[in-house]
Amino acid sequence: MDQQAVSQTDGAERSRARSTDPAPAAAKSAGIKRQNWKGEVTYYASVVEVAESVDDIVRIMKDRDRYPSPVRAAGSHHSETHCIDANHGTVIDVTRMNKILAIDKQALTITMQAGVLHIDAAKQLEQQGLQFNVNVEIGNMTVGSAACCGTKESAFPGGYGQVNSYLVGAKLVLASGDLLEVTEQQPELLRAVRSSYGLLGVLYEVTFKVRPHKAMKVYHVAYSVDDFANRLQELIAQNKSMMLYMFPFLGKVVVEYREYVEGKVTSHWQWWLRNFVWASFAPLYAALLTKLLPRPIRYFLLNCFGRLNVVTLAWLVKGGHTSPTDQIIRYPKNAGLSSYTFSIWTFPESEYPQSIRAYFKFCQDYRKQHGFRHNLLSVGYRVAQDTHSLFSYSARETSMTLDPVSTGDPGWEAFLDAYNEFSIQHNGIPLFNQSPRLTPAQAKQALGPQIQEFQEVRRRHDPTDRLYTDWFRGLFE
Repeated sequence: MDQQAVSQTDGAERSRARSTDPAPAAAKSAGIKRQNWKGEVTYYASVVEVAESVDDIVRIMKDRDRYPSPVRAAGSHHSETHCIDANHGTVIDVTRMNKILAIDKQALTITMQAGVLHIDAAKQLEQQGLQFNVNVEIGNMTVGSAACCGTKESAFPGGYGQVNSYLVGAKLVLASGDLLEVTEQQPELLRAVRSSYGLLGVLYEVTFKVRPHKAMKVYHVAYSVDDFANRLQELIAQNKSMMLYMFPFLGKVVVEYREYVEGKVTSHWQWWLRNFVWASFAPLYAALLTKLLPRPIRYFLLNCFGRLNVVTLAWLVKGGHTSPTDQIIRYPKNAGLSSYTFSIWTFPESEYPQSIRAYFKFCQDYRKQHGFRHNLLSVGYRVAQDTHSLFSYSARETSMTLDPVSTGDPGWEAFLDAYNEFSIQHNGIPLFNQSPRLTPAQAKQALGPQIQEFQEVRRRHDPTDRLYTDWFRGLFE
């Protein structure tokens, strides 16, 4: 096949992939409009039902006339992709199923209904002298979503960076309306549940392993991108959790180092300051600049703000005994001007020095060629090798992410298309809920064997495609 034919084929495939993103016109005319938190993903459901018990979920699942397929459970809708879609189908809102059922200090577990918010559970654990093994930033994430979808956080030595790696028990309502309990005694099925995105059944109860609460030391060090890439193995050898704040247009990387320490928690202000800037001030500042100023002035001011961030993180945001739970942010229920969006791909750690250099160059070149740059920083996480879930993005080896962040201004979607191509060319692996505008070809190239294995499990538990959506069908088939 010649290059022109390849180009035409790729373009047609990309067009087909994009066509699965917007809601069909028929759904719009007859459906209930639903959106993700940021308002970038829209779909139209035929029915939206609030569940307050497992009996409600069973009733909905069995009544196929009143509750059409596909059936999708919904929490706070913080996903960045159309994995949430239920066009023409039924949405089961599980947010009222929000009870913490048991905290076992001996077994070090917490059992909850699926609609509990991550931040609410973390606060309850902290009062009991416990904490989650993984404390992710988005506190509005429901624990049902955390149990079966992709997440990321910097791993601590001996631990993992994906929340679902610590899921040890799950109860689901199957497509038939029957109940299924999955435990560590069924390791392969549990691996599939941890990556199921609601396609095996509707989760109504989950159990996670937790750990004793410990104080955490945090500090930041600034590097040039070349210095960071050259010294990466040396920095990893320090054996600390590593999160990256990246400034591609300044050539800077700030590493946030974390480690557990003995002693009591003595300060909280560091995380309050970081969370205020990250979740409120920075996106509001970027959104206002984007709305009010032309690109040259806007980008100059964004660079000034980036330099201030580098200095502030390196010299101010540090603490010897902070609380891990304070990392978690409770976002407002409705997104406003201070809301932001992002994309996540992970890259093999062994190739990360080349990948991060290439990413900085990619962002700079894209601005020169198209006049667009994402208006917030990029972030990265070092995530330990982990095979606990079927779609684990660090199954082959420890991985590190490159995550552009933006307020979603015009030009963002086209940038994401180019970023996705960059990522797949650099052996990146996506998250089905956090890597928007993913194409079927990219999904198969990154996770083809895992998709095939998951499909076999899914068909056994949902032979009539009661839970299967057009978006996943397009991505998987």
